[in-house]
Amino acid sequence: MATAPDRMIIAAQCNDHSAYLAGVPFDRFYTDARTFAKTQLLVTEYYGFDAPNTMWDGYNIEAEALGQKMMFSPNKMPDVDRREQLLENPSHLDHLKIPDPYKSGRMPWVHEVNKTYIELTGSPARAYFCAPFSLAVNIRGYMNLVIDINTNPEFVHRLFAFLCDDVLVPFIEAMRHEIGRPDSLADGSDAWASPPNVNLDMVDEFVVPYTERLRERLGKKVVTRGQWGDARSGDPERFMEQKLKCCPGFLSALDPDLHELGPRRIKDFAVKHNVRIDAGIDATLIRSGPIDAIVGRIRNYIDVMGRDGKCIIFLNHIPFDTPPEHIHAAVAAVHTYGRFPIAENLAEVPLKIPQRESFSEFLHKKGETID
Repeated sequence: MATAPDRMIIAAQCNDHSAYLAGVPFDRFYTDARTFAKTQLLVTEYYGFDAPNTMWDGYNIEAEALGQKMMFSPNKMPDVDRREQLLENPSHLDHLKIPDPYKSGRMPWVHEVNKTYIELTGSPARAYFCAPFSLAVNIRGYMNLVIDINTNPEFVHRLFAFLCDDVLVPFIEAMRHEIGRPDSLADGSDAWASPPNVNLDMVDEFVVPYTERLRERLGKKVVTRGQWGDARSGDPERFMEQKLKCCPGFLSALDPDLHELGPRRIKDFAVKHNVRIDAGIDATLIRSGPIDAIVGRIRNYIDVMGRDGKCIIFLNHIPFDTPPEHIHAAVAAVHTYGRFPIAENLAEVPLKIPQRESFSEFLHKKGETID
């Protein structure tokens, strides 16, 4: 029988920082499956995150497999080469080659990452993907896509249908097959579908329906999330309702919007809709500190949003050069203030931030190396 957790959960998007901390060149980190999976698991253990960060550079895989030119660098995450968009002209859509989910680009690498993760942990792997809107931006370009939406929406709908039916569905099915879990959650990222990049009418027509299209073809366990910009949307509650259609039951509320709107407003919305909150802590705050500000932000979020157990703390994409002591402080704050039942007055709860060894010393103690 499952037991109730004794404290809140803390997780993180930690990719570039993991490579930097471990001294692994980024171009190797994002192409060597064993190095990627092993490094991520060791960094997860070092910081004490509750969920392993096994997500790769999730916005790139499908675009690269379609033939979009990429930029790899020894010191930063791969990215689409936005100087040369694959879909320069709408007429090129009819000539795109459908990717082979087992052979194209780094899709085989994704399968190897997941298999290595399963081998090293014995736990189920996940099926991550780039959501349709963000994938369309990556091959068509943001400005081109917005112009298309306003001048040629029929083409945009045809493009999104192609991306869903011929690219994403086969890739997600292949990931699920390779990890041996046909019902695994398919977890899509969609940061481009965020105000002010999009207005809320665009979300209604081009974001929500294509998440639902994937769900129709792959089953209920498909979500897209990672949208931000609530405070820039003009109607945060309407935007949060749209986000819940993309990720039912789970509201992703990320800084800086969460901080700007205030945790009480977010919590009231979540209670009204009976959903859990993924509370994302500002990456700039995590990197720049000071530690007192990091701890204070987390303590406030726990105080306002965590008391009913329906909130987790998530560290937004940690910059590569973030001081490790900032991350250890964030984890200590969640472990201390997030213990159930949440103390009535968290300001009176003493917080002890551990003085941790360096990551290299941690590896030495464990007898581990990252070759």
